[in-house]
Amino acid sequence: MTRKIYFILALMLLLLTAGCRRSLPAQPNMRSVTDMAGRTVMVPVDIESAFTTDPTSAIYLYTLAPDQLLGWNYGLNDIEKSVILEQYHNLPNFGMGDSINYEAVIAAGPTVAIHLTAIGSAAVEEADNLSASLGIPVLVVSDQLADVPEVYRFLGEVFTNAQEHGEELAAYAEDTFQAIADMDIAEADKLRVYYGNGPESLQTAPAGSTHGQIIDAVNAVNAADLELGSGSRMNISLEQLLAWDPDVIVVNGEPKANLSGCAAAEAILGNPDFAALKAVQNGAVYGAPNAPFSWVDRPHGPNRIVGIRWLAGLLYPDSLAYDVDSEVKEFFRLFYHVELSDEQLEKIYQGKP
Repeated sequence: MTRKIYFILALMLLLLTAGCRRSLPAQPNMRSVTDMAGRTVMVPVDIESAFTTDPTSAIYLYTLAPDQLLGWNYGLNDIEKSVILEQYHNLPNFGMGDSINYEAVIAAGPTVAIHLTAIGSAAVEEADNLSASLGIPVLVVSDQLADVPEVYRFLGEVFTNAQEHGEELAAYAEDTFQAIADMDIAEADKLRVYYGNGPESLQTAPAGSTHGQIIDAVNAVNAADLELGSGSRMNISLEQLLAWDPDVIVVNGEPKANLSGCAAAEAILGNPDFAALKAVQNGAVYGAPNAPFSWVDRPHGPNRIVGIRWLAGLLYPDSLAYDVDSEVKEFFRLFYHVELSDEQLEKIYQGKP
């Protein structure tokens, strides 16, 4: 959403919902926090609920303090419900982007809002305008993969009842980054990876994009060496993919078409148009698990931490100092509040609910 739209939204909602905001209960016990955009924000000592402005910030809050999650930003699908605890399946859906129902948000009376974005001057303006329109504190957190530990520590400071758990999650993310750094893959040994999205797997996240960060994080080289445009994903041709001829292909499928990563990988392996690719010839085409959220991207949040463990295991199995299955189970216990059985884990790998 552009700055202008946020400004217009702020003015409209200030006029339309002033009465609603005046009816919200007073919060006499306030404290000061500094969010990740450097803004000093006054927040209540006790936070009852938080509105998350997008699906990624909702994942952060669900993993940290699910009881404070005001609602989701879309209706959960069966794959997501297979992992998300049942009592959170039917939280309100407030929408995302230009489709957020701000009147419903205000009526629900959240204590604060969490806004995940790239840190910069635009983030400050967005948050300030949104705070004015909603009449509540808005806290900015970073959308960068490397900042996952810092996000959890900051949110643990905000949601004081979850500070200890926030430190657990931050420490696990840091341990994950360190485990990959310890692999010490030589530059000449780094595999070239193509990451595909969409029904044909011909939408990709170029090198240097937010959505392609996991490839760098696992000591691989993003085969999509393209000049970044205004977005983080780009459509390519089959001819371009054939010219890149990556060592490994990882595909996400298309959530909107109910196409799993595994199904997208099988489609590539069975399609003669892709047969000349060495990744196809070597059977190095993999579907990203997507339960409860994609392990690689869409959304680009803390769900990628488990993806780092998994993808590094696929690329460099002889260099690992950990067991992938054990780490996946530990991640699900810490972040998603569930104990996975071996059978459940296998279904997740296969992209089945």
